[in-house]
Amino acid sequence: MTDINEIGATAFVIASIRALEDEKPEPLFSDPYARWFSNERARGAARQLDIAFPPSTTMVRFRTRYFNRFVERGIAAGARQVVLLGGGFDMRAHQYGNQDIAFFEVDQEAVLDFKRGVLERGGLAQPPSLLTNYLHADIPTSLAELGFDPAASTLIVWEGNTMYLPSGSVVPFLDRLADSMPSFRIAFDYFALDLQDRESIDPQDRERIEGVERAIGASFPTGFSDLAVFENETALRVVESGSFAELAEEYGQTETVAAYPEDWRETLKLYRYCVLERARR
Repeated sequence: MTDINEIGATAFVIASIRALEDEKPEPLFSDPYARWFSNERARGAARQLDIAFPPSTTMVRFRTRYFNRFVERGIAAGARQVVLLGGGFDMRAHQYGNQDIAFFEVDQEAVLDFKRGVLERGGLAQPPSLLTNYLHADIPTSLAELGFDPAASTLIVWEGNTMYLPSGSVVPFLDRLADSMPSFRIAFDYFALDLQDRESIDPQDRERIEGVERAIGASFPTGFSDLAVFENETALRVVESGSFAELAEEYGQTETVAAYPEDWRETLKLYRYCVLERARR
């Protein structure tokens, strides 16, 4: 059984990858705060990721750009609340927040306590935060004590979480959210294959996934081969989905992805994004 606490360990690695973005010839985003959460150990893990499966860092870059766009478009469409769910060192609250947009964070205590200390040393304040294992919390009710309005249109950024969570926990968690919040969109990334039954996975795909696991020191017990499970078992509907690799053209990175061997490109198609929206039962 994978402990949700593993997600916190990966936050340093992701921050290290993001911190290097400004050095790229054509940056996909700018995260000036990422270097605050980078360290030598995390940079070493990032280098291991490049060895295990070089496109993995490319996909982190693509997904960062994608979730930025999710927030930007949601705010433009009228959302006034954003919840960063298990976001680690996500700094979108300071990149996009203003007097009209309220950000809230939900993550484990150790991660947010550390983050708060870093922000205070940098002269910034931590947004209202719920320190908990979100799989076992009544998030809307608990956040309401911090100023959150469960009835208001809300964006939930759930980046870099689902693959680490205990198998069988994701759908019930989403179902509880749908029962307690009438209007929200939640965006997440996932692997489009059954990670419980690894013998059924193509051996090359399995080898690369397990190489990434070794590099970051965490395991991936959960994936979804069919998004219909969310519509069949929750009051949510799929409003957007696709593979991050398919975004290469939009991001001006076609040549980068095209340069990878064909089997790598096929593997990349398994790493995908999804946006669910609360729908009437």
